[in-house]
Amino acid sequence: MRKIRLLHVPPIRFGIVLGIINGVIGMITAPILLLSLGAAATWDTNLLPRFLGIPWLFAGGAALFMPFIHLVGGFVVGVLLGMIYNLAARWTGGIEIIVDDK
Repeated sequence: MRKIRLLHVPPIRFGIVLGIINGVIGMITAPILLLSLGAAATWDTNLLPRFLGIPWLFAGGAALFMPFIHLVGGFVVGVLLGMIYNLAARWTGGIEIIVDDK
């Protein structure tokens, strides 16, 4: 068993990894949003003219761009979190991880 201290995280690499993870999450949630919008539009035929208006068009367009929006947002948040972690690790000494050498 040995202890490893995580003192520095490269912010750009952390942003890339977090952006890819969030992009995949966006690819999973976009079809769910589109299916729920479709189900809501066909729920009651009396409400159909109101559901096919401009707000629903924007919601459908947002669902199509959701993976890209998640990717960019995840990258930006990842870079910021990496920078904040590096600053906090300087003050506190970082995170200590115990690794088993088997």
